[in-house]
Amino acid sequence: MRKLNSILFVLFACTVAAFGQDISISATADKTAVSLGEQIQVVVQLVANKRLSGNFTPQVPKNDDFDVVSTNQNQNQSSSITLANGKMTQTVNITYLFYYVISPKKTGAFTFPALSCTVDGATYSTNPFAITVGKEQAQAQASEVSASLTVSKKNLYKGEQALLTVRVAQKANAQVQLNEQGFGGMFDKLEKEMSKDFAASRLFTQLKGVHEVVNGERIFSVKAQYSLVPLSTGLLTIPGVPFAYIALKQVRSRGGDPFDDFFGGNPFFGGGVQQVQRSVMSNGLSIQVSPLPPAPAGFTGAVGTFTMNASADPRQVPAGDPVTVSILFKGNTRPNSMPEITMPQLADCEVFPPEKHVSVDTTPNGIMCQKAYKYLVVPKQEGTTVIPALTWTYFDPVARVYKTLSSEPVTVVVTKGKSGQASQTRYLTQEEIRQVGQDIRYIKTGVTLKRQTDQPYKDLVFFVLFPLPFLIALFSFLYKVQSERYEKDSSLILRRQALRKANKVLASVSKQASKMPGPEFCAKLAEACEDFISHKFGFAATGKTLDEMKLELSGRGVQPSALELCVAFFESLDAYRFGMTTLDASYRIGLLEKAQKLIAELEKQKKGKPA
Repeated sequence: MRKLNSILFVLFACTVAAFGQDISISATADKTAVSLGEQIQVVVQLVANKRLSGNFTPQVPKNDDFDVVSTNQNQNQSSSITLANGKMTQTVNITYLFYYVISPKKTGAFTFPALSCTVDGATYSTNPFAITVGKEQAQAQASEVSASLTVSKKNLYKGEQALLTVRVAQKANAQVQLNEQGFGGMFDKLEKEMSKDFAASRLFTQLKGVHEVVNGERIFSVKAQYSLVPLSTGLLTIPGVPFAYIALKQVRSRGGDPFDDFFGGNPFFGGGVQQVQRSVMSNGLSIQVSPLPPAPAGFTGAVGTFTMNASADPRQVPAGDPVTVSILFKGNTRPNSMPEITMPQLADCEVFPPEKHVSVDTTPNGIMCQKAYKYLVVPKQEGTTVIPALTWTYFDPVARVYKTLSSEPVTVVVTKGKSGQASQTRYLTQEEIRQVGQDIRYIKTGVTLKRQTDQPYKDLVFFVLFPLPFLIALFSFLYKVQSERYEKDSSLILRRQALRKANKVLASVSKQASKMPGPEFCAKLAEACEDFISHKFGFAATGKTLDEMKLELSGRGVQPSALELCVAFFESLDAYRFGMTTLDASYRIGLLEKAQKLIAELEKQKKGKPA
């Protein structure tokens, strides 16, 4: 009986270990009494006896008492073995850790709420706890670091570009550290807030600090600028965002242990340096955005200042020879806010589809976009061909009126064509030239035909050569269809050549990586990836924010795995551009590998073969 009971006990224990679900959750804070400006790290620990699936991350609700500065998570696994009645039972516990860094907004006491998560239909919650915020160090903090937001214009029209300046200032003798995480968290939160009502683009590649004197006091300040374009009208607001930094606090040892004093920091003054996480809130902004006045006919929605000119080369050609017509279009706005320029119909001329180039330049005055078109025009008749002035209507926010932009008309003198063409009343079109190449030409030769058998189909050569004309005809037909397809859809060529061009650029950068300056190296990698995305997925990736690029790629069926690679690559570039990461040989190799992996993954997903 005792043996039977032991067997039943072991079976029951194994069944519970295999099928039972034991979950516990708790929340702790590294400190519950802080001064205004200090940060608190809250750790939520979820322990389960099996690996969990799905999204069960506890969410912190929006609160008026504190801001969530950053979040992170981790997991680990532990196991224990117990011996009962001669049988070993192994228990496995998987611990999920969720980290939340919060920054109190005001003094007083508040309750950190209970956080909940749902696992397999069951809800588990932590216990709330109280936090006290004093104002002992508020004045000292305000004097050491400050953050501010300013905008070049507070009254805008919808679609008008403005400059947003983010400024973080540190007092010259303040014992603080400004790190990459602080700037990265501030920019991420600011861009998320602006994305609701604005199209925002970074105008900086890396952060640089300058020493300056303000009101007789020497400070160290870091500035970053954004191009800001409102997408809606009314009173639009940008709330203040937190900037996290580290304050260095001199402390004295309380234990009297000389080793503690020595390893704590200063062996001569009997103390050490303690790092205190703090944050400071920037100011918020209110921008009044007015709708555009009633628009005239032909207005396409562009707001800003623009220039346009047209030229032809050469200005005198024989009939049937090509002329290159160049159109250059510039404006202080984003590429998708500038319309496409279309060549008007020209009598007695054949106009080929244009070659188009779009470039975006980030300047201290904002985004400047340039669109260049090159048309191939073939005049057919002798005389004078006039390319009329191109007109385009836009809204000038400085003058507050609609304006019409016009290029100068271009005149091309067409002389008599080549000899042998003078008697023609018109010149052959491109399609007619292709048709002429297919005409049958009968050629007489001096070769004497030999007598052939009356049953040629019995000859082996006949069986080999008989299907050849049909194969040639089929190949010619397919070649013609494919050629016409390429001519009609130039983007198809770009999509097919995107991978080869990107790999060629990356190979070139890899060979010269050690000799390239850091900014040029990062610019080449970013250009290769952005050009690949633009050509492969059919939208202008240059000039878009990371969130806009992710949204465009997601809308074109790109899977989250590739989106994560995209985010990781561009954030790695930003880590150097912010000036917080040294671009050594190992970091360059890592950036190259991330770029190659991103392009390969996007190529697979575009072909319908996600990894």
